[in-house]
Amino acid sequence: MSDPREDIVMFGKMLYDRKLNTGASGNISARTDKGTMLITPSGSCKGLLDADKLVEIWIDDGRIVGNGKPSMETPFHLAFYRNRPDVKAVVHSHPMFCTVCACGDLKVRPDLTPEGLLVLGREVPIVPYATPGTDDLASQLKGPMATANAFLLEKHGAITLGKDMAEAYYRMETLEYMAELLCRIESGPNGVTLGKLRPLPPSEIERILKGK
Repeated sequence: MSDPREDIVMFGKMLYDRKLNTGASGNISARTDKGTMLITPSGSCKGLLDADKLVEIWIDDGRIVGNGKPSMETPFHLAFYRNRPDVKAVVHSHPMFCTVCACGDLKVRPDLTPEGLLVLGREVPIVPYATPGTDDLASQLKGPMATANAFLLEKHGAITLGKDMAEAYYRMETLEYMAELLCRIESGPNGVTLGKLRPLPPSEIERILKGK
């Protein structure tokens, strides 16, 4: 069984190395077996994380175990763990093309490829803007939180969930790939349209989703 501390450090470095995150932005968390979550400290570079400096928080009441200042986005991480027992890891980052879509109100379309559907599901909701780090943002997520595993945050970035850290990370990679694919299809140099989106046929979409 993998160590959630080591997973956060390893996948945090992968996020940073693959430019899915920059500077000290973003945050990562993992559920533990004892009813707590481990989350990255406030202001930490995800490429230089220290396993011993991750902040542990009780999920039921939000109490911090020991010392440390957790990420400002702790409220929505707690909301996912409280409302989705299946979720064991949460990744929030600001990949370039996801953020372009989030700022331009462009919905990422998983139905453009079989892989998009298999990894991201039927839909990637765009969550209405709320100030980062507030309970308002956690509240905005409550509706789509029930069924989706990937989200765009308006004017902000992206969130992905997983049954473990690997799945949450791979969903973020796939979400960014699908966002880039969308942007490249929709426009080229000087905003010239290259072609219209052609999703998979409805019958093929249902066939793929039923086979998951």
